[in-house]
Amino acid sequence: MVQVGYNYAPQWEEEPAVVSPRPGRMVKKVTKRKVNTRKKLLGKIGMALFLYGLFLVFLCIKSATLGYQIVQLEQDISDLQTANERIEYQIAQMTSLQRIEEVAQNELNMCKPDTNINVAVLNTDNSSSQHNSNTASISEEMASADVNGSSLEKLYASLMQLADNN
Repeated sequence: MVQVGYNYAPQWEEEPAVVSPRPGRMVKKVTKRKVNTRKKLLGKIGMALFLYGLFLVFLCIKSATLGYQIVQLEQDISDLQTANERIEYQIAQMTSLQRIEEVAQNELNMCKPDTNINVAVLNTDNSSSQHNSNTASISEEMASADVNGSSLEKLYASLMQLADNN
């Protein structure tokens, strides 16, 4: 039994601790780390190169993005120009004289005027000189228009001239 060799009794007396004499000045050892300036410089240069590379990559991505946007905008412009040309073509179709004539005849129930009908308008002004000049100009226009017309139209034009002379 190993327990017999141990002393379990409390010890009332403590052994005095060994006190070492203190000198008046206390000397503290300070260890200075030797700073390697070359490593710091290389670290700073490495960090600067990394940031510069990151900036270059950003600029390349930005320019590529702007290039894609330019291509997309050019495509949009060409689509809008094509749509504009289609609309202009539709406007030209809708405003053509043939279509307007068809709409007037079919939807508005209009009919073509006869080419043989001439209308003479007498101006009822007080001054006789203006009256003669107006009717004379009308008759001259009708006479020039009736050169290729029928004989009835020629007769009507000559009667108008005679009426103006009186």
